[in-house]
Amino acid sequence: MIIDATNISKVLSDPIRYKILLMLMNHQGMESLCLSFGSEGVCNCDIMQEFGLIQSRVSYHMKELTSSGLVREEPKGKWKYYVLNKETVRNYIKQLGSDFKL
Repeated sequence: MIIDATNISKVLSDPIRYKILLMLMNHQGMESLCLSFGSEGVCNCDIMQEFGLIQSRVSYHMKELTSSGLVREEPKGKWKYYVLNKETVRNYIKQLGSDFKL
């Protein structure tokens, strides 16, 4: 899988997006504000509350994260759930290691 490390690095350079990615990584056991319990991933309403953002800002950040391949979006009813794409994250880390000969 080819990874655009430069684009992913740019996406992750925003502190909010970096923190959202960490939130997605650590979401297990989180209580959701949404009525769809048991769904995989984190609901956009939970991200709004966690970071004090309005819906349009969350949508902007999530668009950047999904287009980079770091996150998958899963619509369920009127809610959108976001799941960390662990394969992309692993490949990104591997690419950085290769690029910087670590």
